[in-house]
Amino acid sequence: MSNKKILTEIYNHALQAVKADTIVHNNIALDEKDLTICNTTYPLKKINKLYLFSVGKAGLGMAKAAENILGSLIQGGVAISHQEGQCSFIEHHTSTHPLVSQKSIEGADKLIETMQTMGQDDFFIFCLSGGASAMIEKPIDGISLENFQKISSALLGSGIDIQTLNSVRKAISQIKGGKLANYTKAKGVVLVLSDVIGDDLTTIGSAPMMNGKIPHHIIGNNAIALKEAKKYIKPKVEKVKIVTNTLNGPSKEAVKYLVKKMKEYDKKYGSFCLLFGGETTTEVKGTGQGGRNQELALRLLDKGLVSDKISILIAGSDGIDGNSPATGAFLESKLYKKMKTKGLDPKTYLKNSDSYTFFKALDSDFTIGATGTNVMDFMIILKK
Repeated sequence: MSNKKILTEIYNHALQAVKADTIVHNNIALDEKDLTICNTTYPLKKINKLYLFSVGKAGLGMAKAAENILGSLIQGGVAISHQEGQCSFIEHHTSTHPLVSQKSIEGADKLIETMQTMGQDDFFIFCLSGGASAMIEKPIDGISLENFQKISSALLGSGIDIQTLNSVRKAISQIKGGKLANYTKAKGVVLVLSDVIGDDLTTIGSAPMMNGKIPHHIIGNNAIALKEAKKYIKPKVEKVKIVTNTLNGPSKEAVKYLVKKMKEYDKKYGSFCLLFGGETTTEVKGTGQGGRNQELALRLLDKGLVSDKISILIAGSDGIDGNSPATGAFLESKLYKKMKTKGLDPKTYLKNSDSYTFFKALDSDFTIGATGTNVMDFMIILKK
């Protein structure tokens, strides 16, 4: 099996562990008397009507998975995602990401309208995943959609981290930072698929339901994904190590860390797999296509450490990287020869934030489409 094939298998095993079906079925159970969510039992006789909400990149998938378990017990609700599709028992609204649009406002209005219909004896399950910050929005009075879009675009291209980004989003929103939860008197629970460093509940999706009264449970994250990847690759190499799931900061600095670890293990082991998770940042400097994962890969390729034995995959878990159709890129030794043949200089593409064009030209882009989940990014270094 080629290194590229093995890297893809490692990625797929990591991804499967945090797919909507997997995490929802692991945390919601139903019998004749009780609804059990994250090991807490809720007697059905105490629930007047059950509602289901689901927002984010995994919004459609998590809603469908919950519907498969709960069925006609669901009396209402809304799912909002960036995918096209339908649900069986609740309405699905297709919104936009990463930029806020009129569809984002329409999505927020649908949520608010449905939440206001719930009574204090009703109960809701709210599935929250990354991307929700853009998919639902209601700007504060005095800020138009056009101005909100300008602020969002400037923030996204600035290179700031997700925590800072979402802090600003909360300040100019009527629904973020727990404000959405204030539209209902019903009790409920929030099931969270984490896409941020450290699983900070105040940051994920800009925390629309976190008003201090509603319990939140993280049911999927980067750590769970990496553990499954480790389990898969462990019998195939001399050493496998989850180095960190909190890799962050500018891609320039992240490259230094990855190189250091790669050299350290290369001296000790004949074969290994190093697993990293996290989310680096990148400042958009040009008009090209790409994102943080492909830029990180391009910077790493420029270090010249990839060999016949060492290959790398850097990719996002959501299937999308920046403004490109790819989610990441493969690094293999044959790329150096291809670069020379085609006269491609990584530095030129870095200056124009055009990493996707570079890897696409070398047939080394990792393009898989939207995955329906989102737990930050994976960096996989394999020595065979």
